[in-house]
Amino acid sequence: MSLVTLLSPRFLAARGALRRGWKRPLALAGLGAAFWTGSFLFFSRTLAYFQTITALGPVLTQRLLVLIFMSFFAVLLLSNVVTALTTFYGAAEVTLLLAAPIAARRVHQARFVETLASSSWMVLLFGLPAFVAYGVVYRADAVFYLATVATLVPFLVIPAAVGVVAATAIVLVFPARRARNVLLVASVTLGAAAYLALRLLRPERLTSPSGLAGFAAFLADVGAPSPWLPTTWAAEVLIPLLRARAGDPLFHLGLLATTAAVFYLASAALVERVLLRAWSRAQEGPGGASRERALSRGVRVLTAPLPRPAGLLLAKDVTVFLRDPGQWSQLVVLIALVVVYVYNFSVLPIDDGSPLAAMMRELAALFNLGLTAFVTTAVAVRFVYPAASLEGRSWWVLRTAPISLRSIWWSKFTIAFVPLAFLSEVLVVLTNRFLGVSPALTAVFMATLLLVVAAIVSLGIAFGAAYPRFDTQNPAQIATSFGAVVYMLVCLTLVAAVVGLESWPVSRLFWHQIARGPLAPAEYAGIGAAFAAVAVLTVAAAVAGRRMGLRHLAALQV
Repeated sequence: MSLVTLLSPRFLAARGALRRGWKRPLALAGLGAAFWTGSFLFFSRTLAYFQTITALGPVLTQRLLVLIFMSFFAVLLLSNVVTALTTFYGAAEVTLLLAAPIAARRVHQARFVETLASSSWMVLLFGLPAFVAYGVVYRADAVFYLATVATLVPFLVIPAAVGVVAATAIVLVFPARRARNVLLVASVTLGAAAYLALRLLRPERLTSPSGLAGFAAFLADVGAPSPWLPTTWAAEVLIPLLRARAGDPLFHLGLLATTAAVFYLASAALVERVLLRAWSRAQEGPGGASRERALSRGVRVLTAPLPRPAGLLLAKDVTVFLRDPGQWSQLVVLIALVVVYVYNFSVLPIDDGSPLAAMMRELAALFNLGLTAFVTTAVAVRFVYPAASLEGRSWWVLRTAPISLRSIWWSKFTIAFVPLAFLSEVLVVLTNRFLGVSPALTAVFMATLLLVVAAIVSLGIAFGAAYPRFDTQNPAQIATSFGAVVYMLVCLTLVAAVVGLESWPVSRLFWHQIARGPLAPAEYAGIGAAFAAVAVLTVAAAVAGRRMGLRHLAALQV
């Protein structure tokens, strides 16, 4: 069986997705184009500044390029190990491939290509704008762009081969599920830590000449790159083509290509020899009996005050969530986002006592209400919307049990509403404290967010049941489906309407706090009417979402 035949299901699935609709690919293309534009502008401005430093310009160009390749290589190593654990030893289709009359080397080729493609899209998304900026700023010819493509191919193969070898070694020692979970949590934690560290460094300072000068000094102080690393070889291929300095690009491209070939052949030889034994080891389930007992005791204590049907449903949802590292590990990213969100408000320059600063503080307080609701919506898309789809084939168990559909709905609503309400309340209290907003106005924001979160959660359950995705168990894929985009747009429209209705009363209350003057009776009436309209709108959205959710849950079929 040819390699093209083994890879054809992926191509057919992608073609089918494109034929089913063009809205999602078009929306993703628009987001990708916006990200590329921002990345290109950042790198082009940085490189243009480097050109003004006559003595250190070539050195800074080389150091930055090596730093880019090193960052990508480190991420690719971890990503390929996690992906290879699934594509080689965890995917359901591997069982069919092993049962078919297919050589082990051909299986390795097909799985290697899939691992490479799944793990390397990040480099294409994040890396290409940087390389294009290099070419534009240094006015490189077509040879540079061709050399970039020729360099990226072996550069991506090396970490993919290392990841396959590492994944094979891991499953021979540990159960694949446990190893994959550990690596998944580690990768998410490292990503959140890197994002948090980058934000705390305040990269916006690079927009000023003094900030760029400090960045250039940092790059100049970094030690010379090691000549034994593939990251250095990749940079040495491109730097001479930029005419930054002399070099031998063909020699370093040869080093990359031959190293990639050796690593690929080594991974093929290892997988061909131990594929069946490693796959068999990967099917062994983890132990964890003591951990499961501790989890059961904790959930039992949590649900003890509730009636038995509601408590059992809540215990089921909590247990399923905590058993899946792919879901609870996202809480690490959420914590990092919360820290960065609060930190951004702590460094806003709005405390100089001027009227302009007071106006900026008023706008920031109003935008903070909308941004907090937006963050809550983004979290709901990831955790609330997939709830119905993640029931999978166990949905029929709930429907045949002596439990009402309303109890099922309230269980899903409660497990989502409580943490999301807590998140939004913490965000608005902390950020309003940095903004100097009065406790009374903060209490108004807190009450508003409770109603908005209730509507968001109710709509999330409704849209999740209206657009189920039982064909996947990956919440990340469910959260990027067409129904999730529609749900996000509806929630953002609701948030925009709430912010619009509260903009005038918030402005009046804020300036009343500054001027310490009385409000006119007509202003009191207008403020009350605006807040009443917000309450009616959010409660109506929550009730409509509940009714739609119950209707779609009743019609849900696996």
